[in-house]
Amino acid sequence: MLNRRNFLGTGALGAASLMASPSLAGVTKAEKADVVIVGAGLSGMNAAMLLQDLGMKVIVLDANDKVGGRVRTVDTPDGPLDVGASQVGRGYARVIDACQKLGLKLIPEDRDLLTFGVHMYDQWIDPKTWAANPLNLTVGEERNIPPHLMGSSIVHKYNPLKELDEWLDPKYASMDISLRQLMQQKGHSEAAIKLAEYSSPGIGVDQTSMLRMWQEETRGALDRRLGTEPSRRDHPFGEANDHKLINGLASISNIEGGTFQLPKAMAARLGDAVRLKKMVKQIDLTDKSGTVTCADGSVYVGRFVISALPFTMLRDVTINGRPNPIARKAITTMPYANTARLYLHVERPFWKDDGMAPSFSTDGPIGMFWAIDNHTGEGQHRAMVVMVGTVGAAIARYGHEEAIQFILDELARLRPASKGLVKVRTYKDWARDPLQRGCGFSLAPGHVNAYARKMNTPWQVMHFAGEHTRRIDYGMEAAMESGERVAIEIAGRA
Repeated sequence: MLNRRNFLGTGALGAASLMASPSLAGVTKAEKADVVIVGAGLSGMNAAMLLQDLGMKVIVLDANDKVGGRVRTVDTPDGPLDVGASQVGRGYARVIDACQKLGLKLIPEDRDLLTFGVHMYDQWIDPKTWAANPLNLTVGEERNIPPHLMGSSIVHKYNPLKELDEWLDPKYASMDISLRQLMQQKGHSEAAIKLAEYSSPGIGVDQTSMLRMWQEETRGALDRRLGTEPSRRDHPFGEANDHKLINGLASISNIEGGTFQLPKAMAARLGDAVRLKKMVKQIDLTDKSGTVTCADGSVYVGRFVISALPFTMLRDVTINGRPNPIARKAITTMPYANTARLYLHVERPFWKDDGMAPSFSTDGPIGMFWAIDNHTGEGQHRAMVVMVGTVGAAIARYGHEEAIQFILDELARLRPASKGLVKVRTYKDWARDPLQRGCGFSLAPGHVNAYARKMNTPWQVMHFAGEHTRRIDYGMEAAMESGERVAIEIAGRA
């Protein structure tokens, strides 16, 4: 745990000393702080709370009219729906600690998915009989892998990582390649590669580095080991929850009232340090201070600056300072994945009418349909249409209402029994969110070697936070981890 002594260090400058820094003298129209933080997501606000608790003056700027970044909860007739971050694993130590300190309750996630089927090649396929299906053109052991699990199964099979940070070890530099390249190296059939194209855990079979895929899989395995029994893997995204409580926690928990309760409570704790509707347009860096200018003309000067913006947004900010080719390349080129989800209310289980599996994966334009178990088998259910990777990128070309109608029409075409029984609760396409432009970072083949190992190095007085700067964690915990890291970095320089 950080405290004021080990944060600032013996002889380190305190907050008052920072405010009196000569680099800030003469700036009359700017509001001054020890640290100016750009981005009011979990990473920026975790850093702000740590710094504020130690006596530093912080200012947190965000272009949105609400805090939270990709943490978003929508109120619906069925209750609050998390359309961004939602799952809290047992290994999310920082998130769990923050919830306890801020008085938030964690409850077991109730989102177990019903059985999966597969629709591909314009036919319905039973995954259990896929090995003998004449449509199965894969060879050898590949034939036993269900088509919707090909990508994730291959990623798992060849994962060499044992430690959470090994993906950054130069000894794995030769594996900064695509899933297609890996499968070709290992002698997999073209039919297997074709199946992996629509079941890749990354953006796509060509667009994501294996090191990036393995990092997330290795971290996910840690959370599974914290359960009392192995989680079943019968679909490519999401896990069955282990509801057995360990120290009061299920394997996967949610925050009661929705995940937005966390950034909301963090903002309340920070008070007037948080400034909303502040679109940052320019950051000027020296070795002694940083000046942040917003679109409305307001100016903020800090001894340090923290950028907690996704690089999709930071690349629109003019940054003036000493040349930093690695940071520039990361900001300019880092790809972001998209997730688009249509959240549905199902009046009754139409899968009992058509006799097919409730949930399904498809090689078509709507990706996956997730039917959520209501634990009775009858009556109303919740469901989601989940579009990720290349499918998620494609749906982003549609406008909001156009996308919803397209998805409903395609669902009705594939499952006529669903017609008239599904009602839209909400729709979220993160690529079309003007202040996010994607649901999470990725790394293309070659990007780990090009910049990922060094991209977190401070740019003069600007430090980088956000889940895209992760080292060992993922999800909300990665955001919290990065906020803690930059707070420690600043402590070492103060």
